[in-house]
Amino acid sequence: MKNILFLAIIVGCSNMLYAQDKKPSSEKVYNTFKDTRVINTHSTETLKKRTMDIRISHRFGDFISEWKLENAWRNFLGLENAADISIGVDYGVTDDLTLGFYRTKGYGPLKQLLHGVAKYRILHQTEDNKMPLSLTAVGLGTMSTMKASENTQTVSHMPKFAHRFVYSLQFHAARKFGNVFSLQLSPMFTWRNYVPRDEQNYLFSMNICSRIQVSKMIGIILDASIPFSAMHLKGDKYQIPIGIGIEFETGGHVFQFNLSNSAGIMATDYIPNTTGAWYKGQFRIGFTISRSFRL
Repeated sequence: MKNILFLAIIVGCSNMLYAQDKKPSSEKVYNTFKDTRVINTHSTETLKKRTMDIRISHRFGDFISEWKLENAWRNFLGLENAADISIGVDYGVTDDLTLGFYRTKGYGPLKQLLHGVAKYRILHQTEDNKMPLSLTAVGLGTMSTMKASENTQTVSHMPKFAHRFVYSLQFHAARKFGNVFSLQLSPMFTWRNYVPRDEQNYLFSMNICSRIQVSKMIGIILDASIPFSAMHLKGDKYQIPIGIGIEFETGGHVFQFNLSNSAGIMATDYIPNTTGAWYKGQFRIGFTISRSFRL
């Protein structure tokens, strides 16, 4: 009996020493974000190979413009107005490469927009911190299919076919801190082929996003885009797009409910065209429904 007890103590001590000496795994860190989007911004997440993701997003009208209750009553907290609507699909060509195609109503001067998206994961965070973050690049091309305006003083006049296009190049760097908190920084460059005379074609911005895991199925998400262009820094016409939301994950289905002062859904729309101000009550209800399928 004493020999058996002695052997048990030796085995137990050996397991404790092994546990102390065990090094962190070099496995990749997954689910930095639960979805391929935060609110307005792409996350570092890409789709698994041969996975199709169908997405429907909606932005309504001003929730309570100028903080007047009569405005909220007239449009039922903005639900009677559609600022922007997006319907599209993403497909995982490989685990690191995702391609997408979308149609949006459009909120800015250009309407009826078609969007092509290419997303590639460059780096993947690992548990042993040899790779401390994930890095993803996104290219977005947008074309307006609307009928050109006869008013030569507006951007929607589009005298040349090339004037219908807007482009965005984005880099998203994120780190998952434990199982509760994720943080992402995203430098972005936007180019518009045709702009008003008092604005420049190029726009620089920095997006800051985070996610807080509340429960196994629920997370709180935050999203802000800080512009660094002259048109945003002077005057109060353009505002910083800021969003806060809550998302629910149920298997292959992700539902997101959010509040944001940006009416446009795609970066080529909301970065140059956000004029709503939170402090004026010019934010809106939005939602996104995402459903993934393995093909």
